[in-house]
Amino acid sequence: MRQNYRLEDEFHVGRKYTCLFRYLILLFFLLCYSAGSVAQQTAIDSAVLKEFERAKKLYEKNDYELYQQGNQIIGQLEKKLIAQKNYDQLMYLYLEISYFQITQFDYNSAKKSLDKVDVVLRGHNNNCIRGEYYEHLAVFYNSQGKEALDEKYTLLSEKFLTKYAPKEKQVDLYYNLILLYLKKEDWNKTLENSFKFLKINEETGGDSDQPEIFLFIAESYYSINQLDSAFIYLDKVKRSPIYLNHDDDFLLKSRYYLILGKLHEKKENYKAAAINLKIANDYFKKRLVYRVVKMNLFLNQKRELEVKNIEFQSIIKQNELKSENIKYKNYLLSLCLITIVILLVLLYFQYRNAKFKSSINLLLNEKNTLLHNANTELEAALNVKKKLLDTISHELRTPIYTLNGLLHLMKEDKSNYEKNIEQLEASVQHLYNLSGNIIEINVLDSFDNNYVPKKDIISLEEFLTKLLGTVEKNRIANNNTSTLFFDRTIPKKVIFDEAKLYQVLFSLIDNAFKFSKDGEVVVEAKKLFQDEVKTEIQFNIKDNGIGIDPGIKDKIYDLFFQGSDKINYEYGGSGLGLTLVKKTLALFGETIVIDSEPEKGTSISFSLDFENYFQKEEVLQEPILKEVMHPSKIKILLVEDNKINQVITKKILTNKGYSCDIANNGFEACKMVGEEDYSLILMDIMMPIMDGFEASEYISKFKPEIPIVALTAISEDVNKELFAAAKIKKVLSKPIDVDELYKTIEVYCG
Repeated sequence: MRQNYRLEDEFHVGRKYTCLFRYLILLFFLLCYSAGSVAQQTAIDSAVLKEFERAKKLYEKNDYELYQQGNQIIGQLEKKLIAQKNYDQLMYLYLEISYFQITQFDYNSAKKSLDKVDVVLRGHNNNCIRGEYYEHLAVFYNSQGKEALDEKYTLLSEKFLTKYAPKEKQVDLYYNLILLYLKKEDWNKTLENSFKFLKINEETGGDSDQPEIFLFIAESYYSINQLDSAFIYLDKVKRSPIYLNHDDDFLLKSRYYLILGKLHEKKENYKAAAINLKIANDYFKKRLVYRVVKMNLFLNQKRELEVKNIEFQSIIKQNELKSENIKYKNYLLSLCLITIVILLVLLYFQYRNAKFKSSINLLLNEKNTLLHNANTELEAALNVKKKLLDTISHELRTPIYTLNGLLHLMKEDKSNYEKNIEQLEASVQHLYNLSGNIIEINVLDSFDNNYVPKKDIISLEEFLTKLLGTVEKNRIANNNTSTLFFDRTIPKKVIFDEAKLYQVLFSLIDNAFKFSKDGEVVVEAKKLFQDEVKTEIQFNIKDNGIGIDPGIKDKIYDLFFQGSDKINYEYGGSGLGLTLVKKTLALFGETIVIDSEPEKGTSISFSLDFENYFQKEEVLQEPILKEVMHPSKIKILLVEDNKINQVITKKILTNKGYSCDIANNGFEACKMVGEEDYSLILMDIMMPIMDGFEASEYISKFKPEIPIVALTAISEDVNKELFAAAKIKKVLSKPIDVDELYKTIEVYCG
């Protein structure tokens, strides 16, 4: 009999985490139970088990020849049992083999072994073994995350084992039933089967130290609000020799401290609750690292076995070839008449061998060339990485130094408060632009051919005027003048992706201002072509700054390239602007043309196709008066794990008159939404215990009327499918635009 593997060992049983996380948990428990589960009670004969153990040791050596020897032992044992018509022992052998194959992640072979048991049972029924067969099927489906089939066969095994099997074989059954009802959050059934397990375990002389069962009982009592009973069983866990003597049992300790913390929380002993929950979180992290390391070790061993398998197949082929050569030599000694024929045959094989060696040498040369190219690419990538670290370090430290210095000055001298605030805003904007550019590079690389442009309605002249004013204000220290020439034949409104257009024009205009001092920047928009559907517009940005040296024209689009160290030191910057421009324009099948001369200036031009905007005639209707909800009636749940962000965002909301509650993670949010009615949820995404996607998906199922707005730093473009699946209405990027936040709340709560 086999104990079922636990899938629900996260911080709260029943919460559905991501598939990858659940699979990591499964791998960990496969290792734990295969190496040290409680004693397995089966009726397999000791002689049969001894032979199987011999074969298993050979399998575990990861050596192909030994693996074949193991197969021979199993094959001979199988034939012997069939010849003796010892079908019960044959079925127990198949069950042992299937369990071992599951622990080796060989699910195809495990299913074949279980199918053999089914075939034998049809002709030689044994209800006790049938119960154990169902138990192994439950383990098989559990190991692949198929919960419905796991439950089905666990319940079938209960039906047969409780009726036909001795008590020794019912111990693990009740353990499996505990896990089943724990997963279903049926606490009374969990308690019932836990006490049955302890009783039968005691009656059959099992280990009396069962801290994990005590934990299940404590959690069940906690869930049905019998807190004193829960404390009693937690105390039993704490006094358990396994708990005291196994510091590396991260699972046991993380669950112990989690339940203890939650009990203190219900008792309103919040300080003790916080301490124990933190300890539980620390053990949880250690447990996760341990699982990942074990999983990688097993996967590497499996790959090594496959490689060795291929190597041994090659050796077999070579040995066969040698055997053929020996046979031909014997023919030479006995048959002189066919000596010439044999020599010709050998010459032919020699020719084939030489040809084969030639092809191998050619292949090796090709592989060496590929390796050289790969090394070159790797070296280039390392150089880019170094440049990234150097550039980002400089670009981060400069505004951080400014922020730190200004904060100190503002403490010492409050007379220049407004000027200091402006400089603080400029430094923060610099950091925001830098992070935005880095994220945008990643977003553009992820689009491939799947980019679908947004269709924003743009007043182009107003757009350019505002953009030019923004850049001129940011670069006021360079003392440049600016001029906008706008072709009046361009339609007043056009349709285009406004964010991408802003990215391109802002980078180019900002460069023109940055590399010019006491000069003039000219921005021109000119219509090239127009029909009923689209308008082609050419943009020209001219400056009389430092210009571009002809020798570096082909490199200016490279990541972090800034011409020279002197230019970098004098003008600053991250070297991302032109890279972003090139990648963004490539999405629309366009590129830029640069005409530049050192010390005389630069002219950059490009053209884009804009969709024509046709304003539909509006039908005059009596306006529908929408009741505007007073801010004091709007209750918002802020889900955010960062304490500083909690304080800032809550202050922004309460200043407007809104009521705000705070949840530290997705798990807390789900619990609070079940207890309170909220007008809106502001949901962070990257959080411990339960992230924003999982929490949003869960909340949208049982309270779909509550709008959920993401408040996050991750990219919406890269994660569109995840946001849609979680039923998130809108995504607001950090750092938050306060006006946009207020407007969003009014839209969804007004």
